[in-house]
Amino acid sequence: MVNNKSNSSAFTLIELLIVLAIITIGAVISVPRISTGIETAKFRNGVSEVVTFLRNTHLEAILENKNISVSIDYEENIFQRSDDQLFVLPSDIILDPSLEDNKQIKKFTFYNNGRGSGPKVGFVGRNERKATVYVDLLSGLAKYDLN
Repeated sequence: MVNNKSNSSAFTLIELLIVLAIITIGAVISVPRISTGIETAKFRNGVSEVVTFLRNTHLEAILENKNISVSIDYEENIFQRSDDQLFVLPSDIILDPSLEDNKQIKKFTFYNNGRGSGPKVGFVGRNERKATVYVDLLSGLAKYDLN
């Protein structure tokens, strides 16, 4: 006896095309969000590195019992300590001179007693991401705010 019923468990072409369309739509929606998240993480990392550089300078001022200043060069996009150590910002982050409170103050100073002073320094990243780095006067610690 021959069974003429065909119980095929394969997918039809239409079912495969629908699944591919759903996957494509999902990819189109998620890829820009993923790339934006990566850019945001890079920007935060760059600003975090600046804060780490300033905090290390603060710590060295206390440990070495001497005042250390960090000059800000807006044209070269660098921070330079009074002992000639440099910190170069990543290429996709630039200093924003519009936040300067006083055009004459262009440096941070970390004192041997643990205090610190300096201007608020703005940073601009890709897609207009912004951050502000400043030094707390009493504690001397560098901090940042994402705008």
